[in-house]
Amino acid sequence: MEEKAITKEIHKEQTTVHDIAHTDSELYKVGMYSTAAFAAIVGIWGLVCLASSILENGSPVQILKNLFSAITGA
Repeated sequence: MEEKAITKEIHKEQTTVHDIAHTDSELYKVGMYSTAAFAAIVGIWGLVCLASSILENGSPVQILKNLFSAITGA
């Protein structure tokens, strides 16, 4: 009879370990998707800022001239 109880405990531990590993996998997926969504939002925001600066300055060449004049102070 003792062997049956030991067998049930071992089986129970293996099931618990499997459930914990499955939960970790799901948490990694949530972290991955939330990081990807945040990166996409930041990327879109950057493109909107770049487009607004092009509209404000007139051309990409003018943006580069303004950038170099801001860095050099000329």
